Formats: sequence, structure tokens, C-alpha cells
Amino acid sequence: MTSLFERLNDNEIILLDGGVSTEIQKRGVAMDSDVWSGLAHKSHPEVVLQVHEDYIRAGAQVITANTYSTARHVLESIDLGGEVRAINTEAVQLAKEARDNSAKDETWIAGSMSSMAPFNSPQEVATGEKVAQNYQELAEIIAEAGVDLIITEMMRDAVNAKLVIEAALSTGLPVWIGYSAMMSDDGKSVQTWHWKNSLSSVDFEELVEAVSPLGGDAAGIMHSQVRDTPPALEILGRHWSGPKLAYAETGEIEKPDWNFKEICTPNEYAAEIEGWINNYGVQIIGGCCGTGPEHIRILKECLPRHLPVSSVPI
Repeated sequence: MTSLFERLNDNEIILLDGGVSTEIQKRGVAMDSDVWSGLAHKSHPEVVLQVHEDYIRAGAQVITANTYSTARHVLESIDLGGEVRAINTEAVQLAKEARDNSAKDETWIAGSMSSMAPFNSPQEVATGEKVAQNYQELAEIIAEAGVDLIITEMMRDAVNAKLVIEAALSTGLPVWIGYSAMMSDDGKSVQTWHWKNSLSSVDFEELVEAVSPLGGDAAGIMHSQVRDTPPALEILGRHWSGPKLAYAETGEIEKPDWNFKEICTPNEYAAEIEGWINNYGVQIIGGCCGTGPEHIRILKECLPRHLPVSSVPI
């Protein structure tokens, strides 16, 4: 069995899945007003299983367990903090079951960790004395449940990013770091991604400079609009020389649901990602909120299997 490290070292392009939470919503499962998709695999395991299986059949080599919004401090908002181990373990088990059912080639399971606060919280990212402890707990639970790697998703403030990444790294598993960015209102600078007024926008390069020294096995831009991803990749490349990832969002959040209007079509999205591969050496590709199995299928069909020679880091 070839490891992900070996494949990346061989300049192979790795294909992630697309949006998990938004695809679950698209299939009729209501998003919770506090924990978003965090309970979907508890209430509708058959839907979540099917989403994972469809991504595998579309060509995804890495699928993401539904653990983005299942840290203890998020579950406590609906009085389910005591079920944090069961809920996260079940999410990983469903991903493993999907792999057993559908994978014909090597397939890896990623656990997702984020700094998300409950949707109804006035805060955009988690706060409180026990937040670091909760991140550590989540990392250990999903590692014990059997994920192959951890993706720290939507890193957008240095305090939480460092806590999440350090917790993930402590497991000894490969860690991929996903930053989220957006252009400033005047279109002249790249800032950290935000959607509530509680989180002050910070110069994106400052965040990357603060977080990159922590390490990790790959880093890149995710849950950022397609148009905002290239300038963020440009900045990341100044501070990160390892494998790069990119998987963008398309559409927009209308709490707690995702608005699928003006979605980037699979062919349009594939053309954008081809540019990211050629221009920025992106090696790990996939989709975030608003994308689905068809986006991944087109990526599988259209894009190269290895980085072009001109994009290989020297």
C-alpha cells in the first residue's frame, strides 16, 4: 500500500471529495441552527453513507468524515456534549463503511477539525477556557476511531488555528492545514475569511506567517470563493514550500443553510483548478461547500495525474 506521503513525494495529484455538509443538505437533511451538519450522521446515517460512497465512486482518493462541527463546545450548545465520543466515532465509522462498500482503489479517510463556534453564538470562532482541551479531545477521538489523516479546516485566526493544529499534530497522524481567505472590500488585499462582525479581518499573510512554523504535511486554501483562491495561494507560496492543497466554496451561506445559486459548474471549476495546478503547484485538489460528486468526477476525468514539470517545486 502506497502512503499518501509517497504519492505526494512522487508529485502525484491527490483528489479529495467535495462538500460534505452541503451535499447532505442538498439531499434533504435539515441543517441544525447550532451544529450545522454535526448531527446528520446521527439522524440520517444512510444519507451520509451515500454521500461518502458517491464521492468515492466519483474518484475521490480522500473522503472526509463528518466531524467539522462536532467538537465538545459545539455539541454542548444542544446539550450533547456528553456524546462527543459516540458522535465523532460514528462519523468516522460511516466513512470507513463507505470505503469498504465502494472503494476499488486505495482510499484514505480524513478527520475534519475546525474552530467553529455554535452557529447561534455571537462569536464566529470558539472561545473559552476549555477550547484547547476540547480540540485535543476531538483529535484523540477521531485518531482512535481510525482516520488516516486530519485536515484542520477554515483556519482564520491565529489563536484558534494554533490550538487546532497543535492538537492535530499531537496524534502523530499526517496533518493538512486549510486556510480560508477573502479579498478586502476594495479588492486590494487578501484578508482572513469572516462572515460575522465578531471576528476582525486580519491581513492573510500575517496569519500564514504566524501559523506556518507549526509544520504539517500540506497546506493550502479551502472554503474560500473561487475568485479569491489564487491571490491567497500566491501569498501562501511565499511562506510554505511543502505540498499545497486547494478546494474552494461556491455559493454562499444563508445560516444555517447553503444557497446553491450561482454555483460554479463542474467544468468551470475544473478549468479553475487546472490553473491552480499549473500556476501554483497545487497538488491536493477537491471541492468545499456547494460542490458535489459531479465536480469531483469531472476533476478525475479532466486533470493530470501528476504535477506538470513546470509546477514541480525545485
